[in-house]
Amino acid sequence: MAYRSRSFCNIKAFSLPRSYVCYDLETTGLGSDAHVIEMGAVRVLDGYEDDRFSTFVALPPGAHVEPGAFAVNHISEAMLEGAPSILDAYAAFVEFVGELPLVGQNIKSFDNVLIGRVAAELGLPSVVDNGSFDTMLLYRELVGKPANLAAICHHYGIENELAHRAWADARATSDCYLAIIRDAASRSVDVRDLDAAPIAHELDGELICFTGNTYELPKRDCEILALEHGAKLHNNVTKRVTMLVDLEGRESGKVRKARDYGTAIVGGHAFLARIGMTAEDLRRPNIVPRC
Repeated sequence: MAYRSRSFCNIKAFSLPRSYVCYDLETTGLGSDAHVIEMGAVRVLDGYEDDRFSTFVALPPGAHVEPGAFAVNHISEAMLEGAPSILDAYAAFVEFVGELPLVGQNIKSFDNVLIGRVAAELGLPSVVDNGSFDTMLLYRELVGKPANLAAICHHYGIENELAHRAWADARATSDCYLAIIRDAASRSVDVRDLDAAPIAHELDGELICFTGNTYELPKRDCEILALEHGAKLHNNVTKRVTMLVDLEGRESGKVRKARDYGTAIVGGHAFLARIGMTAEDLRRPNIVPRC
């Protein structure tokens, strides 16, 4: 899915961790006295999924799942029978998280508060102390509202077929977080601000302008790769530009101008092929966006 950059962002993509635990909680309700009934998490190392964590949590005596909560997550009290206690579930979660920071959707105001209360009540270390990054707040800074998980998934073309179940929401949120990192890293102020020394020479002599920006083909990553492979960059299409790289495949003003000048127009995948790469290579951890 293509998306438009409003302006250069204040989010420094390079400072956001690529190793983390993304988690989500399902609860008996939304009040301050809510109890955790499901915990789901995915552990990500260097941008790649390493392991997952998923468990129901038994209700404490006298507690019940509120009708409103059941209508959303479809977790019944019968499903919780025989589940681990909150002590066992949280202790396992602490071990799963280790020293990694947390990522989650709206965790600053809800999940972190609840999990911190659980840790205090059990007398166990709080994983919140590891630090945390909230996709709702990051997305709101980068793109704007609405910033609920469904809206963020839609914006980046991420599927979440089991929404409002802890494991599924955690994994979708992790995908959104990685998309946010790439989105932030792709919003270049000006190509003249980029600094990358050539490490290869496939594009020697080319003066390239890029148009468009997508999750699969981030503009900033591609601009850096062009510099690293010997090209020079220009912000706009001029008669001196030798190649326009169209990352979205749409009829933009730059595309029309390049056509008028007779400038070579190539797609993003064809550009990568020129330097012996594919779009999949951009997702590898050794290709680090610079921001």
